[in-house]
Amino acid sequence: MGRVYTYICGDAGPLDEYNPFKATRQEHAPEVLFLLNTEPLGVDELSTRLGIGVETVSRLLQDLSRFNAVVEKDGRWHVSFPIFTKRDVRLISEKTRRPAARLADEIMGMGLKLKEKLAGLSCARQVETGKLMFAVVGCFILDWKALETLNEKDLTLCGRKQQPGGRRYVLLGREEGAGEGLYDKMYWGSHSNRFGRITFTSFGDHTGCRYAFPDLAWNLNSLIMRREGNGLPNWLWEKITETFNVFQAECMLDLGRILLLVNDEGPVEASLLRGRLDMEKEQAESLLKLLADMKYVSLAEERVKLNYPVFASSDKTVIEDVWLTLSGLVEKEACEYFNSLRDELAEITPVRRGVDPREIYTDVWHWVFGWANRMMAEKGFFFDPPREREGEGRYIAWVEEDHVH
Repeated sequence: MGRVYTYICGDAGPLDEYNPFKATRQEHAPEVLFLLNTEPLGVDELSTRLGIGVETVSRLLQDLSRFNAVVEKDGRWHVSFPIFTKRDVRLISEKTRRPAARLADEIMGMGLKLKEKLAGLSCARQVETGKLMFAVVGCFILDWKALETLNEKDLTLCGRKQQPGGRRYVLLGREEGAGEGLYDKMYWGSHSNRFGRITFTSFGDHTGCRYAFPDLAWNLNSLIMRREGNGLPNWLWEKITETFNVFQAECMLDLGRILLLVNDEGPVEASLLRGRLDMEKEQAESLLKLLADMKYVSLAEERVKLNYPVFASSDKTVIEDVWLTLSGLVEKEACEYFNSLRDELAEITPVRRGVDPREIYTDVWHWVFGWANRMMAEKGFFFDPPREREGEGRYIAWVEEDHVH
């Protein structure tokens, strides 16, 4: 039997009875949502098809209805949020290639102007232009800035839809396995976390893991939280977690300091860099070795050089200038495709059911700019990240100082 994976755009809030993940990811709930997305069903029908008791089904439906994920009409239950089937995702992927190609061509047509502007970035003398294009145009502009604009123009409800329990989010679902085989080189996924005055970001596709920050920090956190079978009391685990978080924050700040210094002075002699950092030789060497292994920097003949971008506070004006250059065509493409959504994607399940298109447009826009990014990468306009290890995705990473974007 199929299952539905749920996700949100916004804030799910505390893990209480109004948290959408707590209800939609409990046992049997993914199967209930799959069946109801296929057709409205009564409690007895759900019980029979799932092979579970009526009481369990009734409890599940009560949990899901608490935040309006399902509603009852004439004794039958219906899903009341957008769920994309496997067929839906294939159709969206196919239909969004055309506007993506148009967007990519228009951006590449402005290539010389964009390269001139990106040359003003503080890291431009060390980092190749393709990586700067990938980060600034692919992520800052087409992802972050474009989605801000769509929200401002009321074309999406991401983080704005009022939900029970005082939350603001859009609830979405996707059939398990939907999109399988379609995500390679779809460069649309950003992961960010702030440590002090520095934000670490990775950006790329969703085909595998990332050996970058903040992903590595998140993975370490999840490992710390696995307490089963160790025999340690809960109070000690709480202390271990607190201690780890302190160590992690301090380490991330040191890594950020190194990258900002290399950005200011690099390529720089490793010995000179160690002196400027005011840290023990062994500590500096171990952190530099880690950054080189993660490809933030390259080490050659004892010289340290940036491999991934670093965006200093002074770069904010350059990025804003790039946005001003591209904002008109990005807004035009995004608004025009929204206006044609009901016709272009008339066959997908949420549109057929009359769902407010603002609830799904964040997802649809990801397909548009994801395709555009892939096309520009494959044509050499962007850096095209390789998949270097088994199970690893395609991505690059960077740091930015004091919210550059």
